[in-house]
Amino acid sequence: MKTAITRSRALFFGTRVDLSTLALACLAFLAGARADETCSSPYLARIEGQEEFVYVWTLGVEGMGDGSDKLVVVDVKPASKSYGKVIHSQSVGGRHEAHHGGFTDDRRQLWLAGLESSRIFIFDVYSQPAKPRLVKTIENFEKTTGGAAGPHGVYALPGRVLVPCLSNSRDKGGRTALVEYSNDGDYIATHWLPTKDEPRGAAGAEFADGYGYDARVLPRKNVMLTSSFAGWKNYTREFGELVKDPEAMKQFGSTMVLWNFHTRHL
Repeated sequence: MKTAITRSRALFFGTRVDLSTLALACLAFLAGARADETCSSPYLARIEGQEEFVYVWTLGVEGMGDGSDKLVVVDVKPASKSYGKVIHSQSVGGRHEAHHGGFTDDRRQLWLAGLESSRIFIFDVYSQPAKPRLVKTIENFEKTTGGAAGPHGVYALPGRVLVPCLSNSRDKGGRTALVEYSNDGDYIATHWLPTKDEPRGAAGAEFADGYGYDARVLPRKNVMLTSSFAGWKNYTREFGELVKDPEAMKQFGSTMVLWNFHTRHL
């Protein structure tokens, strides 16, 4: 287990660069890295020592290769003949707005989110760490979750993952949810963020806007904190166009929500 954990540490997300530049960026990152994974889930298996591979979730570019989003692997073993080079890539077919992702608690799988297509790609990074294998694609995310959309990332929980979302499939606005799946990719539950009309028992419900972005857990306090951003209608627009639209600029979240982590209640 220790070997697999060590090999599965470093990640880059949402990268749109040529592969030679990508390898150099990974090396620069590792050269300057001194701290542990302070923003990772406390339930993620701890790692020690030198990383062996960097996994990079890259954006597809029209006219470059097959134009698809890819998981790219860079060798960062100092004694390796291929040190600093891309040694493997796996296309997921199509452009899904590669964004964030994360490991399962045992680090055997890497879940990668397509922000625009609401698809999640699950890779086995344990069997062959140098050549991760796409083992499952969750294509029915919006339907299965009851309308959640725009999976923003993946956060490891014991035996399951938490997927904070940015939008919904009904009006493509900012009302959204947290979604739970088992490590095997089976749907468990959807937890909608509170709004003024549906406060779900939250204190300060007059400020509730239903927007979501990310989640973090502090087990010793039994709390989970979620932040907010904007819905599909906003984050898929060109930035220059968005900032010139006064009404669109009003459609951003401005709250954080404190949850009872064990019950998922507010």
